[in-house]
Amino acid sequence: MRHTSSTPTLIKALWIALLAGGFSLFSLWYGGRGQPISQQDGAELLARLEQAYGATADDERGFLEHMTRMIPEDDGREFYAVNLERLKAGEAAAEADRAYAGIILPLLLKHAAHPVFVSERAGLMLGTYGAEVDRVAVVRYRSLRDMINMVLDPAMKEGEIHKFAALDHTEVFITRPVISFLHIRLLVGLCLLLIGLAGLKLIDAVARRGLRSPGATG
Repeated sequence: MRHTSSTPTLIKALWIALLAGGFSLFSLWYGGRGQPISQQDGAELLARLEQAYGATADDERGFLEHMTRMIPEDDGREFYAVNLERLKAGEAAAEADRAYAGIILPLLLKHAAHPVFVSERAGLMLGTYGAEVDRVAVVRYRSLRDMINMVLDPAMKEGEIHKFAALDHTEVFITRPVISFLHIRLLVGLCLLLIGLAGLKLIDAVARRGLRSPGATG
């Protein structure tokens, strides 16, 4: 088989194009700068939320009221939800917590959302409110629309039994970072860069081995 000098160059070009295309597709999926919820869509989403959650414990704590205020102010951008949780004691609650995690994590990823930070309280530094919090979880959402669509997913509704069996109380508020050292696109880009460089070295190594092999002169 004849090995031409242009073959490694072509393979490298295809390899770089593959990685660049993959990063572009990831960035498009990951989003974070979508269209705001329109007035018509907002009314429809609120109606669906009221139908699905109008009589649940979440509504008693103002979920629908908060969404009614937030939807008209939506800008379509990503945000971070901070969850302050007080856990129920006992193995049954711990098992319910694991069951809920098994439901919520795939739903989050389906909507390009993911946990950013999860930790358990180790002590107090200032104040007393922290004594009521056992766990803090920060979750990134692609948009308010994505978050609402996730909440409306039937699997989320099924997971509520595990959620309330695991948590004694939870407070959730929405934030947008002023300073953040976590940039998922940058991390993915750096990982792909390392993979790309490793791939280019492998292509060169294979090409050199092919030139030294007896069949390379064809």
